[in-house]
Amino acid sequence: MAVAEIIGTLEQMVEAHEELLETARVKKHAIIANDLEQLTKYMMTENRLNKRIGQLEAERGLESTKVMAAKGVYSRVAVTQKQLMSVVFEVEERLKLQQLHEQLSKVVKELVRVNEDNQQLLKQSLDFIQFSLEIIVSPEDESYTYSNPAELKYGSSNAGRYNSKV
Repeated sequence: MAVAEIIGTLEQMVEAHEELLETARVKKHAIIANDLEQLTKYMMTENRLNKRIGQLEAERGLESTKVMAAKGVYSRVAVTQKQLMSVVFEVEERLKLQQLHEQLSKVVKELVRVNEDNQQLLKQSLDFIQFSLEIIVSPEDESYTYSNPAELKYGSSNAGRYNSKV
């Protein structure tokens, strides 16, 4: 019966991760559209889902430890999927656990990829904002024309981040 509880928990974890993936995908559109209100809404949804996933993972770990203990295997560390599979002998349960593990791994890999894309978009947006601010705020710089090098102060440069030697 305890394996059935683990299967149920894993199914809930897959659903939560899929919802998190969908949220990350629509968040991409909010980033591109610069819609801060929607972006905030999606981030709050992500936080809620992450808390839920954490709770489900804790439940899965507790249930897995109980199954292992019932089989006579005691562990002080979190039980892995591989360890759990080593003590589950019923074919249907074993196949279902394997299927859910593969499905969860697939969703997590896609989630990582989408989040990396979103992170790149945010970085590009921040770089563009920084560049724009430097153009607007920086004092007029005459470094584009000739100036007498003897008149320049050492170490003082009004060049912005994108207009400086690196």
